[in-house]
Amino acid sequence: MGAPFFRSAAAGRVIAVDRLRRIDHLLRRRPGGWAMPLRYAHWVLLGVLAPLVLIAFWPAYWGDLPHASLAFHIHGLTASAWLLLVAAQSWTIHARRRILHRAMGLAVFVAVPLFAAGGALALHSMAVKYATASHPFYAVFGPRLGLHDIVSTTALVAMVAAALRHRRHVARHARYMVATVLLVLPPIMARLPIPVPPDLHPGELVGTGIALTLFATARRDGRPFLIVAGVMTLEVILFETVGASHPWARAFAGIASLPPGPLALGAMAAAAAMLVLTWQPPRRPASAGLHRAEAATARPLPPQR
Repeated sequence: MGAPFFRSAAAGRVIAVDRLRRIDHLLRRRPGGWAMPLRYAHWVLLGVLAPLVLIAFWPAYWGDLPHASLAFHIHGLTASAWLLLVAAQSWTIHARRRILHRAMGLAVFVAVPLFAAGGALALHSMAVKYATASHPFYAVFGPRLGLHDIVSTTALVAMVAAALRHRRHVARHARYMVATVLLVLPPIMARLPIPVPPDLHPGELVGTGIALTLFATARRDGRPFLIVAGVMTLEVILFETVGASHPWARAFAGIASLPPGPLALGAMAAAAAMLVLTWQPPRRPASAGLHRAEAATARPLPPQR
């Protein structure tokens, strides 16, 4: 093997590196590429939202853990675990820990069904307090809050399922995951010591404002935030109409007579089924995407004369 062979091999390596760089550049510019949006989401979740959760739920939960019911323990812990999982997923992908990101991503098949089960137990607890009039707050607002929680929990599970469906479209996948966090703003804002009348629905107003702002910054892939804004608008409408009706109040009181265990298992099974049915295995080898990207970046050959 002489000098021409080594020159040819070196030229081949240069061409390969150049192709990879052009593929990387193309995918970073594409909406479905691997350049992650919302690069500071994990810092916002840990530095802003987590302290707000502690402040909002300190009087009723964190500061009174020994007296909290099992239902609220499960609901509080699963909701907190979900926020931490979203923050961890945001950090791992931005830190280029892709293997860890994929491994932790499988945790949604456990975290989301447990979150749904915790929500069902909390719903049953509120229904019992309403039916027995054992708590003055839930005796007045129990049916409305119960309907609100049903809508928000269903929306969260559906958005996680959409995130799994679009997991190869980075921009949409990331926004669906982060958008789920906005759904927890209403219960947080409602418990913060701020001089805002609850009739104004401060949580929904703030959440809708943030969602619409994030949608305006990326309309092409910002549909998840538009969906969240629509869900919060629906929650306010239902809170003031169906939630305040006598038929729904009777139906909500009937939840208290249901056994909590099967109710939680049913919610868990429904959430798990939605995620599993949405999950789609890869249809083609991963290299096929690179070949398509390489073809898209290839320079056209000059016309032959």
